Amino acid sequence: MCFGSTLGLACLLLLFFPLVSAAPTSPFPNIPFSEFSSFISGTFSPDISLATVLVLLFSLTDNPELLNLHGRQQHSKVNGDKQHLVSTWMKMFSRLLLSKNLRAVRTELFHSADHIYLDPSEPYTPQSVTALSKKLDSLVSALHLGAFNTSGKLRHRRQEISYEAIEPLRLILPQSYECDSEGCSQYSLSQNTKFSQVPQVALARGADAIQAWVLHGHCEHCGTSYYADHTRFRNTTTQEWQCSMLSGARFVKLGQSTWADRTFTSSVLNATYSFHASTSAFAEFWSTSFGLGGNTTITRRHVWQAFVSESISMVAQDQQDNPDLVVADSADIDEVTTTAFTQLGNGGVIQPAQDHACDECSHKRRFSTGEQHLDPDNYDPVTMCVVDGIVMSPTHCAHDDCQSPLANARGEAFCEYHRQVWGNRCRHQREWTQYQESHSRANLAGVRRMISRPQEQVPWQNPRRNAEVQAHDQPAPEDDDSIIQKAHYFGPSKYYCTETACYPCGAVLAWALFDRSESPTNILRFLASLFPTPESRPTYICIDKGCQVFRTAVVNGSFETTWKNTRFIVDTYHYSNHKRTDNLCQTWCNPSPLDGSQPNLVIQETDDHGDLYYKRAFNTQACEQLNAWIAGFAGILKRMTIHNFNWFLHAMLYLHTKRVIAAKAAKKAGQAEDGDEVASNV
Repeated sequence: MCFGSTLGLACLLLLFFPLVSAAPTSPFPNIPFSEFSSFISGTFSPDISLATVLVLLFSLTDNPELLNLHGRQQHSKVNGDKQHLVSTWMKMFSRLLLSKNLRAVRTELFHSADHIYLDPSEPYTPQSVTALSKKLDSLVSALHLGAFNTSGKLRHRRQEISYEAIEPLRLILPQSYECDSEGCSQYSLSQNTKFSQVPQVALARGADAIQAWVLHGHCEHCGTSYYADHTRFRNTTTQEWQCSMLSGARFVKLGQSTWADRTFTSSVLNATYSFHASTSAFAEFWSTSFGLGGNTTITRRHVWQAFVSESISMVAQDQQDNPDLVVADSADIDEVTTTAFTQLGNGGVIQPAQDHACDECSHKRRFSTGEQHLDPDNYDPVTMCVVDGIVMSPTHCAHDDCQSPLANARGEAFCEYHRQVWGNRCRHQREWTQYQESHSRANLAGVRRMISRPQEQVPWQNPRRNAEVQAHDQPAPEDDDSIIQKAHYFGPSKYYCTETACYPCGAVLAWALFDRSESPTNILRFLASLFPTPESRPTYICIDKGCQVFRTAVVNGSFETTWKNTRFIVDTYHYSNHKRTDNLCQTWCNPSPLDGSQPNLVIQETDDHGDLYYKRAFNTQACEQLNAWIAGFAGILKRMTIHNFNWFLHAMLYLHTKRVIAAKAAKKAGQAEDGDEVASNV
């Protein structure tokens, strides 16, 4: 392999090196290539690879402080200052290279004339460290990177090395190299963009922004266009142009002249999940931390586009049939989220949690005193589903029994259909003026004071009216087949709550929006959709109003037809507030009876002192804990349209479930490794 013919490829590997920063920098070494090639060939093994040379080169240029420390220790300036021709800094640098980065290719660093013996069982020898340190010192001199001259005088203190001089040309190109459209042969792709029309864009790449050029491919036979993040094709059935969003794309378009790589988009998704960060907060953080002095501006719209793209990619890659989302050619971002939830949302069911089972969610069946002769292997494992609601939901059409999205999320009360039918019929001037005054920002501070001090009544206030407000977790008028009549249609209606169902370990099974109330009837419908078959239904369903749900199931007959093998219980927190006079609740919905009647809910464990104690078999507070975490997104979700709300919440719960399952798997693997280690020690 000729080293001189391959060194020119080094610049292509600089893609992931940062641009010049605002701090003072030193220029990149600019010596003749022939001089550099001759030095490498004469100093190291003739078989040294390009990768090894680049590791040596960039290890030196990426550590300017090493050059300063090494150069200073080579010269003695004051009495008692020891002079080292091979500094201790360079020796430690050589040890790290030999034992870490270049251990597998150590033989490429030495000539046969160096007479260096490398022990396979040892990372380095004293002779190899000294020899490599001398070679690296010579390389520093050949590159003119020394901070001191031969007389020991400081020539220039080395700053961070700038890679601007060797910055490569960056292109954003399609992933496909040939046409893969249905009904078209595998023709090569053409590039028909004129040179003067090639778009120059800003590419947000992790923590920096660089300039790049965008090119797309075109199939001259079927007309399909291939871009870096999507494919534009004609639907053979409808003859309409559609776009297939590529879930595995390296780069994603965020705006007209702004693109981002997957590092940036994944950081948006992770920051939203971990910090409950809004799009505005992330845009401000990125611009403040990394965008100062640059020409790239990241806005909240860019961040939202990045979130949608990354979350779609996350969900789509788990689909077995077609991992790419197909949308209309002219779809905007709102239509993308709508289509994403329709095609990938699975009705609110979280796909990674399907068929999930861990030691926190299920266990072998245990039997009471009179059933000890039964074999648990002949019975299905005991499982539990925890259900709860959180009052945090989007708005919808104000018309009775209509849950369609609003025609305009900012100020409209109806969907598009009812806006045309009723929009001009109910805008009474006097009532409308009162509504505007009561919902203005100026009135907000007073409302907050009334909420925080409900019993306060000052002389200048109008007497408060005691409005009938349905409390959370109370029976809803819907159960009596009655509908509350709205006084007006000035403002939109709102879903009552978001209902979530999860396993005791925290993995989310599904979620849904409840309109008007969290009634037992709505809960039973929700559960019936989650567990359509007898085999899928859990042994226990835990909910704060389990006794009400159980009573409703008995009354409407669904207990005998659907839930006869499932027991409804109340979670431990709310059970303490339920009436002790309610015999049904005390008898059938107790989450932790201590009389031994429910060995699958309460188990006995032994502490460190050998004493027995009772322990709950399942975490009945899993949904309460989940909803407390979801509440952190309240400030973000309350401003969203229903379609954005659906996709945002689904994406967050989807990611949360994947992380919970991954954490359980890692914990199990760690326990297995610890067990193997203990067994080997024994």
